[in-house]
Amino acid sequence: MSETNDFYVGYLRMPTGLNRFIRWTAPMLIAAALATAWSLSRSQNNPGDGVWHDDAESLVGRLSTYPYPHIRILSTQHGDAVQSIETVLLVSEGKHGGGERVAGLDGRIARVRGTILERDGRRLLELSETDAAKAEDATPSPDAARLAAPHVVAMGSVTLQGEIIDPKCYSGAMKPGEGKAHKECATLCIAGGIPPMFVTRNAAGKRNYYLLTDPNGRALDDRILPFVADAVQVTGELERRDDLLVLRINPADIRRL
Repeated sequence: MSETNDFYVGYLRMPTGLNRFIRWTAPMLIAAALATAWSLSRSQNNPGDGVWHDDAESLVGRLSTYPYPHIRILSTQHGDAVQSIETVLLVSEGKHGGGERVAGLDGRIARVRGTILERDGRRLLELSETDAAKAEDATPSPDAARLAAPHVVAMGSVTLQGEIIDPKCYSGAMKPGEGKAHKECATLCIAGGIPPMFVTRNAAGKRNYYLLTDPNGRALDDRILPFVADAVQVTGELERRDDLLVLRINPADIRRL
């Protein structure tokens, strides 16, 4: 067969023109594929640095079911010499809040046991299957008085832009635990009783977290669900309860960006 004929037959020598074309084109296609893969990987959301610890842990503090189940404990962090109050939200296995597991312990000193999820220094506790919570106030702790009631500071009206997330997945139960890819899962988690939180980022990428309640400080209803995992703007009254930022909002005022 003539060398000028570029028709290739597998058992014959490859034509010179086709050989030259493949030698130049194949490396270029491989390089382009690698560059595209690198670009796509860089454009994806960071899965985050949330951690779900393996070992069970017990916490003792003042338990509250309002507006969502949580326990306030005395905690020493980052080498501080003085103990500060830390608020740890309580959740259950799967896509469920911790309300049923701690019913009847509201306002009491209690011990809760489970596994810790944490991100950016904020912790949640997933209650264990058995003996998850029990009263510990038969013998009052000398620190019980410090945990009697949260220190609340009103911070005024604010308008913020960010994303409504379920803190369990966001803190390590799922990666990524945010954005459109996680919308259905986050919606089911919040519908199941996991407290909704609002996450914002400043220009430097630092995240701030806000526990969301209704205007009266109670748990939000299902009107919030369509906005979960979307980029939204919220307006409400901001307050600090010990170490926790709480934002009181009306779901009717949420705006998609």
